[in-house]
Amino acid sequence: NDIYGISFAVNDDLSISYGRMESKKGLKTGVGAVTTEADSIQMAYSMGGASLKIAETSVDDGTYTSGSANDVDGTTVMLSLAF
Repeated sequence: NDIYGISFAVNDDLSISYGRMESKKGLKTGVGAVTTEADSIQMAYSMGGASLKIAETSVDDGTYTSGSANDVDGTTVMLSLAF
């Protein structure tokens, strides 16, 4: 498995980040191995007691099986309020 990420605070209220994951399953020699890959980009913005968070994620060969039927894309939006 190879996993890495990077984040950047644009200012006190806004941050962006990116993450990538690669996982290989199969023979050690690489013959017959299938790789699952996931990429995600996130954004978080806070102002007072309110936070807005958005993530766009893409997974290729999610079940260690080749083919576009095993590819998944998703968007997550979260709003949290504190009183």
